[in-house]
Amino acid sequence: MKTRSFILAAVAAIAAVGCSHKVSEKTTITGDLGVGVAKEVQITIREARLDTIVPVSGGRFTAEIPAVLTGLAKIQADNIIGNFISDGTPLTITLKDDKTFDVVSKYPEISVNAKYTAFQDKMKELQKTYQPKIEAAENEEAEDKLYDAYQADVKNLCLAAVAENNDNVIAASAIENLQYLLNNNQLDSVVSTLGPAASKIATIQNISSVVKSRKATEEGQKFSDFEVGGVKLSDYVGKGKYILVDFWASWCGPCKAEVPNLKNVYQKYAGKDFDILGVAVWDKPEASQKAVKDLGMTWNQILNAQSAPTDIYGIQGIPHIILFGPDGTIVKRDLRGEDIEAEVAKVVKPVK
Repeated sequence: MKTRSFILAAVAAIAAVGCSHKVSEKTTITGDLGVGVAKEVQITIREARLDTIVPVSGGRFTAEIPAVLTGLAKIQADNIIGNFISDGTPLTITLKDDKTFDVVSKYPEISVNAKYTAFQDKMKELQKTYQPKIEAAENEEAEDKLYDAYQADVKNLCLAAVAENNDNVIAASAIENLQYLLNNNQLDSVVSTLGPAASKIATIQNISSVVKSRKATEEGQKFSDFEVGGVKLSDYVGKGKYILVDFWASWCGPCKAEVPNLKNVYQKYAGKDFDILGVAVWDKPEASQKAVKDLGMTWNQILNAQSAPTDIYGIQGIPHIILFGPDGTIVKRDLRGEDIEAEVAKVVKPVK
């Protein structure tokens, strides 16, 4: 009986706390920058089309801004910038000694900004925990296991954050991380759990668009064509050869690091059954041309492609190397390092 009474009392207390404070349509901000830091602060919320300048007197300021749960607010004092969620609870913003903003809600139990801060802190703590262990790993196998464990913990944290915040921008922040940890169908499934407001967040719409492009161009699908300056991907792909297509840019260090691997494969396998095609994206054509010459990339190139192919193939980072079959079927995506030759060797024989 005592236990039951205690539980009921606890529930009643929680209910009372929940009813004692309400989220407002406005967020009242009280700020303390310290003396002599700035004469004004700028607060912007893109989703609310808010861009306002707030005067600072004696290091302090006050403001009232719209509550917006589907986007981050930005505060700037001179060159010091921070983000927070205008969540409809009274917020105190303090400039710390390390020149970062501390944002605290008067009612943390109902504050979305408090949840956002907790989520960010947990993400940082995971990195702080795993990074020294990974760096101190005795061998590559141990390093891989630790990194896999780190990714698993990040995934679980982000999935929980989405489940608990499917109506606000925390879900978008979590899904930004999950897009690198889940396959296309899994990511689609997570996005489908979002409420109507969160589904309209620009980040979510962009990720959904990328997933749609990836699914349309995943392994086993036929290639999707594009044209740059009168030259088409189909001028090379689907013509009876295996074609390795390297999406790259001259400024991209990892792209340059793959050139020796591409040269090795080109020298060994290029012939009647195999060839390589470079597609320069997100780059100035003159810079691409110079890199082709300087790096000795002697295979065919499509320059000045910009974002046309990366949008079609859902490519978010380069290099992105795809092996296409003789009929244009996508055999393998996102090849790197030794895996490039390993995949090519499965389907064609060396010519030298």
